[in-house]
Amino acid sequence: MFSPPDTPTGAVVHVRIAARDPRRAASFYADCFGWRAIGEDAAGVRFEAPGGLQGRFWSGGEPCSAGPELYVAVQGIDEAVRRALARGAVRIARVAQDASGARVALLLDTEGNRIGLWERPQNLTALPTPSPRGA
Repeated sequence: MFSPPDTPTGAVVHVRIAARDPRRAASFYADCFGWRAIGEDAAGVRFEAPGGLQGRFWSGGEPCSAGPELYVAVQGIDEAVRRALARGAVRIARVAQDASGARVALLLDTEGNRIGLWERPQNLTALPTPSPRGA
């Protein structure tokens, strides 16, 4: 697992996604979101997502639709949903607007993992910075 020396404490540095078929999962995420396979070994397929986050489609676990959810930023959420469905995803919830104004959809990927698609609100140019606890 690679993490640049200037990685801030608390940053997400690696994601492991359970996959019954790591190659199929890698293909799905490459086709739908532009993730790039960067290696393969007995444990699965390593990937790098746009923005530099690295991880692995892991063959040692059972996919899960409970627990932490992965949200992927997209432009044109309606087309992103159609593309994912055409490649084997299953819709859990249709596109809806959340409290921040973002448009969000929930799917199961080809391996059965729950994922969210997130489209930035039109009036938001950057993610809000959380305030420190107790502030």
